[in-house]
Amino acid sequence: MRLKLLMGTLAAGAFVIGTYSPPSVAAAPVPQGFSGHAESAVPGCPYLAWRLARAANGNITGITYYSDLSGVSMVHGQANPNGTFTMSLTSSMGKGPVGTVTGRRSANGTVEADLKGQGCANMHLTMQPLTDINHWTNAGGGAG
Repeated sequence: MRLKLLMGTLAAGAFVIGTYSPPSVAAAPVPQGFSGHAESAVPGCPYLAWRLARAANGNITGITYYSDLSGVSMVHGQANPNGTFTMSLTSSMGKGPVGTVTGRRSANGTVEADLKGQGCANMHLTMQPLTDINHWTNAGGGAG
């Protein structure tokens, strides 16, 4: 009898807690990200650092900036199902890089890309995938 009473009390307690607790909300999935940096193909120019996110629909957004902080640009583009992509850079602060990026995602997940643009905004770049774009702990990349 005591066991039945104990089990009934536990079940009622669980019901009350479940009824008055806020509903659990699943965290929104973090888009797949990429990070990298590379030296300009133009001698004497600063490195360019990249921080990108790719949404499930293939939209690419992010920022890129010169290592000497002389300029920042917004990055917008589209990834295709076959692994190729194009992105455009629009200066948003200082003398941010301006140009067009074309590239391809390789079988191991890295991104190989070429930036063609004005002045220092010319380079070949390899970017590493980020497992969590909200943390720098797995940031990588560099000149290819």
